[in-house]
Amino acid sequence: MDRPTMASVFRMRHAPATVSGVRSTGQGQADPIIRVRSLGEAIRFVANAFPNYDISAVAIIPGDPSAPRLGSLEAKALWREYGEHWTLE
Repeated sequence: MDRPTMASVFRMRHAPATVSGVRSTGQGQADPIIRVRSLGEAIRFVANAFPNYDISAVAIIPGDPSAPRLGSLEAKALWREYGEHWTLE
């Protein structure tokens, strides 16, 4: 993901988003239902999910259909670039 695309996604950090594809790493535990209110919260969750969750199949789906779906690699790269700014006003 190049920097202009990262900046574009960052500007949408307050937009609604959903997270799917998260798996529990505990024995016999059900897969979690992740409830986030915004893209910024979704990025933060995925970036900090290890070691409690397997995020190899994660998909962050922004509410805006023109925005790209994000996987774990993109979420981690975005977190490295912007850090806690994802959840700040």
